[in-house]
Amino acid sequence: MLLQALFSELAAYTATRDWQYVYPVWSRRAQGISIGINLHPNHSCNWHCIYCQVPGLQRGPSPMIDIARLQTELEHCLDWISAQAVKHGPDLLSPLIQDIAFAGDGEPTTSPQFNQTLNVISQVLKHRQLVILVRLITNGSQLQHAHVQHAIQCLHALGGEVWFKLDAGSDAEMRAVNGSHVPLALHMQRLHTCCSLCRTWVQTAIVSRKVYQQLVTTPSLPGYITALQAYQDKVAGILLYGIARPSQQAAAASLQPVAASVIEDYAVELRAQGFQVRAFD
Repeated sequence: MLLQALFSELAAYTATRDWQYVYPVWSRRAQGISIGINLHPNHSCNWHCIYCQVPGLQRGPSPMIDIARLQTELEHCLDWISAQAVKHGPDLLSPLIQDIAFAGDGEPTTSPQFNQTLNVISQVLKHRQLVILVRLITNGSQLQHAHVQHAIQCLHALGGEVWFKLDAGSDAEMRAVNGSHVPLALHMQRLHTCCSLCRTWVQTAIVSRKVYQQLVTTPSLPGYITALQAYQDKVAGILLYGIARPSQQAAAASLQPVAASVIEDYAVELRAQGFQVRAFD
C-alpha cells in the first residue's frame, strides 16, 4: 500500500513539471515503479503494433532530443525519490524503484542519441552511488547495427537487461500484429545477437484479434514454440502479458483481451519446454 501511495504522489508531482523525456509508471512486469525514458516524444516508431497504447502513433524518424533536459528531469525525479527515502527510511529506495527503463512512445534504439543517453544515465547513477536496474524494452529491429550492439554491451556492463519483443509465430503474424515486414527468421537472428550481448528476456503480448469475423489468438502457440525452441538456453526467460489498457490504434475495435487462463495455458506449455516464464493478465 505504501509503494502504491508513493507512486500516486510521484505521478502527481511529475504531472506539474512539464517533463518531456522522463515519466513514472506502475509496471506490471517490473512489479513496481518504473522510471521511463522516452526518446520519442513525437510519438514516432518504426513498428506499428495493433495493441499500442500511444495516441497519435506514426511512422517517422527519431527526433533529436535535449540531452541536458533529459538529465535534469532524471535528476529531479531521483531527488524526489531520495527525499522519500530520507522521510520513510533508506531501505525504501530499492523496493520503491524497480528500474529505469528505455521504453516511451517509439523504439529506443532508433534514436541516434540512444548510446549517449545510456551513458548519461550511467553517470548519474554512479555520481549518486545508486544501484538501480537499467532496462531496454525493444522491438529488436536495430540489432544488426554495430552502434546498437555496442550500446547493449554497455548496458550489460551496467548490470542491465533487455526485454525483446516477440509477438508472432509466423511472418504473417508479424505483419498483422507488429506492422513489420521483417521475416520471423531474421527477427530470431537478432534475438540471438541480443542474447549474446546482454541478459535478455523475451516479452510477448498475447491478444485476441478478429480475422474474417473469427477471433484468433496471437501468437499461434505451435509456431511461437517452434521459433523459440533453439533459445531455451539463451534467453533468461519469457514475459507473457495481455492487454491491460485499450489500444489507441485504428485496429482497436478488432482486439479483445484474452482470459487469464489462456495466458496460463501458454505459460504451462512453455515451462514444459524448459523456459522460465512470468505471466501477467
